[in-house]
Amino acid sequence: MTRRRKKSRPEKTVPGKRQFLLPVLALLLTFIVRFIFILEMRSHPFSTISAQMVDVYYYHQRALDILAGNFWGSDVFFLRPLYPYLLAGVYAVFGQKALVVQLLQALLATGSCFLLYDSARRIFNRRSGLLAAFGFGLTGILVFYTGTLLYVELTVFLSLLTLWFILTAEQYWRWILAGLSYGLLVICRPELLLLLPFFILILWHKTRLRNLGIMTAAALLVIAIVPIRNLVVAHDPVLFTAHSGINFYYGNNRSADGTWQPVGELEQTPGFSHQRLKQVAKTINGKELSWSKASNYWMQKGLNFIFSNPGRFLKLLSRKFLLFWSNYEVPNNYYPETARPESVTMKLGFVNFGLIAALGLLGMVWAWPLRNRTWPVYLFTGGYLFSALAFYIISRLRAPVLPFLLMFAGFAISEFLDSIRSKKFGRLATGIGIVTAIYIGSSLIPVNRANYTAQAWTQAGNIYLSQKQPKPALKAFRCALNANPENPSARYSLLILLAGMGRTNEAEQEYNKLARLATQDPRNRILATLGAARIAIAHRDFPMATRLYHKVIEQDPTNAENHYLLGLVYISMDSLTPARYQLARAVSLDPNHTGARSALAQVKSHLRR
Repeated sequence: MTRRRKKSRPEKTVPGKRQFLLPVLALLLTFIVRFIFILEMRSHPFSTISAQMVDVYYYHQRALDILAGNFWGSDVFFLRPLYPYLLAGVYAVFGQKALVVQLLQALLATGSCFLLYDSARRIFNRRSGLLAAFGFGLTGILVFYTGTLLYVELTVFLSLLTLWFILTAEQYWRWILAGLSYGLLVICRPELLLLLPFFILILWHKTRLRNLGIMTAAALLVIAIVPIRNLVVAHDPVLFTAHSGINFYYGNNRSADGTWQPVGELEQTPGFSHQRLKQVAKTINGKELSWSKASNYWMQKGLNFIFSNPGRFLKLLSRKFLLFWSNYEVPNNYYPETARPESVTMKLGFVNFGLIAALGLLGMVWAWPLRNRTWPVYLFTGGYLFSALAFYIISRLRAPVLPFLLMFAGFAISEFLDSIRSKKFGRLATGIGIVTAIYIGSSLIPVNRANYTAQAWTQAGNIYLSQKQPKPALKAFRCALNANPENPSARYSLLILLAGMGRTNEAEQEYNKLARLATQDPRNRILATLGAARIAIAHRDFPMATRLYHKVIEQDPTNAENHYLLGLVYISMDSLTPARYQLARAVSLDPNHTGARSALAQVKSHLRR
């Protein structure tokens, strides 16, 4: 910023090359740890672009659409739009290689480490910056997300880039860059737009009005690209994404628990796909609405819950607040639990959220007298906390707050060292006691870990199953059911695997267990019916299988997979005309269903002969 201020305490000047050695080591550590992790995951489901990884698959398919010439798309952006364009750019140059994307993100992480170090050095001191940078390199969950095909790494980089430009903005062009990076950040995380009034209010007293105007104008110009594009392409005035109101309702409804969980009105049947979510969310009372109206409908439903149940909402809000500081990483799309056994670097990345949060909260208290210059770090931390409270807590949405907490954590450790040097042992003991209490508390916040473990191994098993690797799939499904024997998806997937392996008796035993789950919870009846259909196929009772699949389709006509499975049964019966109809229906519901498209092409070829 234009006005420079003195550091929190004097530091000894580090002579010569030693001044750069430790920062360079932190950068090398950051890159090398992530590079090794990426290589470790090459043959793991983690590096697979699969429909099982729901958002990843959506971004991948959108990137392919962009490459195919559909640059602007044809409908309102459903999910945050920036990441698919990054993927498309990588695909255009290097081909559809997840490895290249992961390596690019490792470089972004290294850049983030530098921005973190230099920002913390400017705000606090060099020692705090170094501690934050080394902590960044060894934070296991940040290493993990570098390897994922999600926008986490990009969000972290843009957050730190915005902060760094604000701290170093002296010439007008740096204010332009600050605005541009903030605008891109808002496209990644629209809720951070709410930080803009605070930026304006605080910077009003710290820089010239011209600089503030330049930054604000640059940010708004970038942000405006999204609503203008939605209006021009889809003729629908949606500010950011069609998913916004839906997301808000996921986090604020009668069954909400503070994390992302399926909602009865939106997930009426087992399984999840964005294609089905679009169809259900857009159809209100039997009428298909525009996305602006549909998103507003779900937003209003969430607000109605809040205002009609204030006590319940406050309880939910307190639950979200606790989960935000929990030492458990609530997974979604990607599961650290299935990657950790195969990764040495995940085990070496010992710095976890609970440790960073404990040190960071203490650092926030101790840094309060320095708030005149630490305000941007408080602001970003508050922005990500607000985002979590407004929606829900999942690990990948929480992860971008870690660099800012690391700055406070680095400052807290630096203060510990100063307390030792100056023999202020009372302050040291108090600080250690506070950190210990917060860390223990964050580790004791209750979370249904068994349920997430079952989800994690079910996902891994299904990916192995799609890759025709029965042995690791079987092991994964067993792990899932050991964690939670009541998980119907794991039970159904195990049934499918056993039937496919010709182990029909074992498959029937799994069906009996699945049927018992269906009597306990009606939501599991569709899975039980699908399981019965697969058992019928194993016995080559194709007429029975067709009846069962038709029964499922009557209850859930929007599920492309069920139409596909029914089409395959008709192929086995040599009934190609109804097979063509079911496969065509599957493709119309999910144009990206490669199995249905391939089978449909073969059926059409046979019918033409």
